[in-house]
Amino acid sequence: MSAAPQRATAATTPATTPAASRVLLVVADGAVSQASIHRTVALAGGSAVTVVGVGAENVSGTAEPEQLRRSVALAMSVLENAGVVALGHIAVTGSPARTLARVARARGARVVVLDHAGLSAGSGLAAELRRRMYGSGIVVVTANDRGAQHTQA
Repeated sequence: MSAAPQRATAATTPATTPAASRVLLVVADGAVSQASIHRTVALAGGSAVTVVGVGAENVSGTAEPEQLRRSVALAMSVLENAGVVALGHIAVTGSPARTLARVARARGARVVVLDHAGLSAGSGLAAELRRRMYGSGIVVVTANDRGAQHTQA
């Protein structure tokens, strides 16, 4: 008797989940490079891409969230001009890696593309995100990685 409600729930779940995106493009510090755009288009394979702008929570003023919004909008525009459907998401948080891991899982991503042009030199975001994604089957790559598609996160 309990099997029927489980099937009904499973049948309705896809309609209530956010749009699936094979690839997440991370815009950090309000910048995105052409290399990461090209890498994202190549990895998307015609599926939708979610562009996520990540900023620090403890920044005073509104300059950073506004810059993130503009960078995400620009990245979405460039992706759409390349024929890729793009969805946007802004996250101002104290834990960018945790937020990105949550968004990647919620969107059904298989690959997260980090743009090192937008990451400060001492940023541990890539390492922390790879740690959080370990065992999930989601691969974390940077725009300049060679062969990283085949490396399991």
